[in-house]
Amino acid sequence: MNKFAIIGDSTCDLTGELRAKYNIEYARMSVTLGNDVDAKEIYADLDWPEISPKEYYDLMRNGTRMRTAQVTEQEFDRVFIPHLEKGEDVIYISCSSALSASVKLAIKLNNEKYSKKYPNARLIIVDSLISCIGQGMLCIEAAKLREEGKSVDEVASWLEENKLTCNQVATLETLEYLKRAGRVKATKAFFGNLFGVKPMLISDAKGNNYAIEKQKGRRNGLLRTISMTKEVVINPENQIAYLVHSDANPEDVELVRSKLIDECHFKEVYIAPLGPIIGATTGPGTLAVFCFGKKVEVVSAE
Repeated sequence: MNKFAIIGDSTCDLTGELRAKYNIEYARMSVTLGNDVDAKEIYADLDWPEISPKEYYDLMRNGTRMRTAQVTEQEFDRVFIPHLEKGEDVIYISCSSALSASVKLAIKLNNEKYSKKYPNARLIIVDSLISCIGQGMLCIEAAKLREEGKSVDEVASWLEENKLTCNQVATLETLEYLKRAGRVKATKAFFGNLFGVKPMLISDAKGNNYAIEKQKGRRNGLLRTISMTKEVVINPENQIAYLVHSDANPEDVELVRSKLIDECHFKEVYIAPLGPIIGATTGPGTLAVFCFGKKVEVVSAE
């Protein structure tokens, strides 16, 4: 059985700790901070070497535009080729195809270059149909299966069969950033009156960010995050809930963390920053919970 690599991308939001623990790599996207003359392009590095999460989200609060870009061919070469040229198979668990074109480029490169140049190794591409640390959770589960001795095909099959059991529940300060990026689905009526309300965002069965409902005020949004999580989770006592946020108020984070333990009964809650790509499109103050549970069947209204 070949050794195989598990690779995500910048939207998987796995911390350095988690990537090291599970031996997961990622292909970097990029983000441009600011406009025109003052613009600066940096890699969307999940270790935040050039700017801290707080600095990043403070820039957004102060009006700095963040423009994101998909993984490039050169970056895919950097992460894929060292494995392929050694004859190692690779599973690439991508950001949802509804949110990024990275997966389409990976498929194109595999068909036109990698499969021909490296016939003794395979690149298997899995469209996660989710993003953020939900995508990262699929990478972690794949790594656990690899550690158990499962083959690359068995792992890929598990991912395809189970990826829609990863659920996202998020509360946002505003829909403005998602609307600007064109990366949100909602009914036209939803956008009618958003004054003072907090959108609730899920990942739907097609991998879209779906603004499914709105709550009056921040606290109600936080509490609804808990109740929506309770509605979808299965066997919380046997799993870790992942709580990510884009420089949200520490008291809000602690409120949700404690209720995930006390009311949802997760065995543990892992807290991490919302990464620079997804954070650029949801905006500061976003708080999201990810867990495994019921299969996502909701499809956003157009």
